[in-house]
Amino acid sequence: MMRGQGWVLLCGLAATPALAEEGWLRPTLVGEVDYRQHGSDVEGFDGFTLARLRLGAEARPVPWLVARGVAEWALEKPVLIDAFVAFTGLKDWRISLGYNKTPLFPSAHDEHLEARAIPELSGLDQAFWPRRDLGLEVRWSPSTLPLETWVRVGNGSRSPLGNDNQLPALDARLDGRWGRSAGAPLSFWGARVGAGVHVESAFDRAGIGGTGPQGFVYYRPPPVSGARTVTEAHARLDAGRLRVAAEAAAAWEHRDRDTDGNPSTPREVLPTMQSQGASLEVSYVAWGQPRGDGPFWPQASASDDDALETLRAGKVPDGALELAARVERLWLGRGAPDVQSGGSLNGALAVRWWTTSFLGLGVAGYVLRYDTAPLEEPDRRTSWLVLARTTVSFH
Repeated sequence: MMRGQGWVLLCGLAATPALAEEGWLRPTLVGEVDYRQHGSDVEGFDGFTLARLRLGAEARPVPWLVARGVAEWALEKPVLIDAFVAFTGLKDWRISLGYNKTPLFPSAHDEHLEARAIPELSGLDQAFWPRRDLGLEVRWSPSTLPLETWVRVGNGSRSPLGNDNQLPALDARLDGRWGRSAGAPLSFWGARVGAGVHVESAFDRAGIGGTGPQGFVYYRPPPVSGARTVTEAHARLDAGRLRVAAEAAAAWEHRDRDTDGNPSTPREVLPTMQSQGASLEVSYVAWGQPRGDGPFWPQASASDDDALETLRAGKVPDGALELAARVERLWLGRGAPDVQSGGSLNGALAVRWWTTSFLGLGVAGYVLRYDTAPLEEPDRRTSWLVLARTTVSFH
């Protein structure tokens, strides 16, 4: 999205208050400000930084249709995040078309990024999740069965502008869900268990690499070309205020290269590269309402109006307090003798205070142990990051 287009969008939102008051046009804003301390200067700048600024709108002109457009502004230039339209007029079905999240990995797809118990995506998600693409998606969640399924056909290039070849990507995910995860928010128990697969054909694209919580690439894979398959399995259990979530993934990436510069001659086939990973995350809501199955963070027992009255009385509102820990292991670039393998062992701790339905504060710490030292610092194999974050979110 160009700056001019984003300015027109924001001006349009500001110029149409009547539409917003009617309830079918709802602005979206997510802003996050960090104070960060890194273990190494090459991994990022210390001090205050704008982590995220997402602006856009969601429109529901009729109950069975939703359109959403959101752009990220906390970068050198605006980047499109969401641009899709979804049809919900059929019972148990949701059909969407446009640029949106791909359905694999519940921790990446099902929750708003700013609402995670541990800020930012896990290393597993950073490495294996196909992220966003432009495509057609169908979700089926039958009211008579404890199932939820997604099938998506997209361009697989992570770009809203087109594909890097003529072949589409396919994503499919099947979940079983019970209790709180099946739409019973008052249930003490909840469970979601499932698996997904992503299949595509890549062309001279970077393979699965290792990325830290703030985007530092510690393992750079060689280019891959040909068939790419990513599989994942996940399980999540809710018991009162406690949530335990596990995810695992494996990927196979074919490789070849042009050895003579002539595109009409066959390319040299190289050994297939394999990668695996797994993560385990535990979170506990010390006070406030337990997490539900939706994308939002835990809510306070009191309303936002009650929180305001508490502040006016000179007291601090209770909000909802969440504690979380995560451990994960990645094995990257395996199975190819001509490729230097990599990976990491990662741990994270976080405390998030969800003050109101739109304001959150938190502190998080990350520790990483690299299998192979990054190119920027060949003598260092450990990394750490501590950040304090303030989040404002309106959806």
